[in-house]
Amino acid sequence: MKVVSNTSPLIAFSKINRFDILKELFGKIVIPETVYEEFSANCTDEEKQRFIIAREIFIDKVRVDEIYHFSRKLGRGEQEALILAIQLHADLLLMDDRKGYNEAKEQNINVASTRAILKIAEERDIISSYEEVEQALKERCFFVPSY
Repeated sequence: MKVVSNTSPLIAFSKINRFDILKELFGKIVIPETVYEEFSANCTDEEKQRFIIAREIFIDKVRVDEIYHFSRKLGRGEQEALILAIQLHADLLLMDDRKGYNEAKEQNINVASTRAILKIAEERDIISSYEEVEQALKERCFFVPSY
């Protein structure tokens, strides 16, 4: 399964030290360099350390050189994650940003938010309750989208 991720889901799973959920669900994840840079700029040192370990195990960083014009105004990370998903013919794009999520749907890209990932993990008995994990995220000031 080819999975591309934007920054926000990675930040979420790093905050609660649960990269294992992503690893078990998807095996490997590919991210654009911009997502790596955004992650590093928006996390604590502890979260960065968790991310470094996850990158060594199952997250591949790639450079995105192509420019693609989308119908919505998107941040650079969202744009590159979408471009990478298109280029790789990804099976799934992990994206919380609403504009990016909607753009992915418009581009016929399968997309899942952090909440959707948690629900899948619960269905597959990787976690006992997505609500508990969502509450842990809220306690760390990370609020998952409602979709």
